[in-house]
Amino acid sequence: MNAATACSGNDPSPFPSSNLFAAAGEGAWDNGAACGRQYRVRCISAPTPGTCKADQSIIVKIVDRAQTTVSRPSRDGAVLVLSTTAFGAIANPSAAWVNVEFAQMSTSPHELHLQLLALLFILAGLVHICSGDVGTAGQYAPPYLPTACYGNDVSEFPSSNFFASAGEGIWDNGAACGRQYLVRCISAVVPMTCIAGQTIQIKIVDRAVTSVSRPSRNGATMVLSTTAFGAVANASASSINIEFQQV
Repeated sequence: MNAATACSGNDPSPFPSSNLFAAAGEGAWDNGAACGRQYRVRCISAPTPGTCKADQSIIVKIVDRAQTTVSRPSRDGAVLVLSTTAFGAIANPSAAWVNVEFAQMSTSPHELHLQLLALLFILAGLVHICSGDVGTAGQYAPPYLPTACYGNDVSEFPSSNFFASAGEGIWDNGAACGRQYLVRCISAVVPMTCIAGQTIQIKIVDRAVTSVSRPSRNGATMVLSTTAFGAVANASASSINIEFQQV
């Protein structure tokens, strides 16, 4: 390895001999604390049937930051960017992206966090956007003003109070402001957290990393207002896995 990484510079020793490694997107970077973390990853679905390698899971190590990698990801904002070897181990390498289930490896079962991750891209692949993406959502309470999108203009908030702040993965340099998404809860750490069959439409009004009211979870794809969160899940939860689609 002769390209500098954000984790270890030009030191090749952190790279696993298996070449099963990844760069962390902003949602997983955690101010550099992601370096060295390991995740068990498996492919669960893709737009093209037969893309995933059934029952194949791998352990990858975070060795870089996707935003600053020398080899550029095909799309900014991915939560993780796998090495070509890692991607090919769980999916057809000709695919641009796959949906995966991943779990951070830990010696303590209380520190094991299962999440659903969407839009996982190979370093040199082409990207095709599709509906029904999978991500994570937290919640935040008032005060909501001012916002990164509209300052103190309350007229931009929907009367339903179904709104959200955008995580870095969907912020899109501010272009996310005003975008609307259909959102439903699909799973959570605690069983029965999701409200079955409930889908809502939310509007992006702020940026999660700069919101006045801090999110219940850092690094989420989006942070829902308390009203929006409570409409799709048990309001006592701090985070949920969601399926979301821009409308």
